[in-house]
Amino acid sequence: MHGEDVSWILFTWELRERARGRRWFYSQLEHLLSEIPLKSWRKLGGSVYLVREENSGAFDGLLRRFEGPDLIWHKLRVK
Repeated sequence: MHGEDVSWILFTWELRERARGRRWFYSQLEHLLSEIPLKSWRKLGGSVYLVREENSGAFDGLLRRFEGPDLIWHKLRVK
């Protein structure tokens, strides 16, 4: 962003309020964010994050591990 020629990935999800493992999911998300450089991601609101493509694999992995009837998620490339 800001004139950079960097690819970003937009992640958005909806996690059911009573989903099993909800605490685990958000605990893992917090841990994941602490390991990614601050300028490599932005929280746009709620469950919407913008992540540099080179750091997006961890997000993708977390969402795939939790995939199921309690989680709906989407991933979009943004230039």
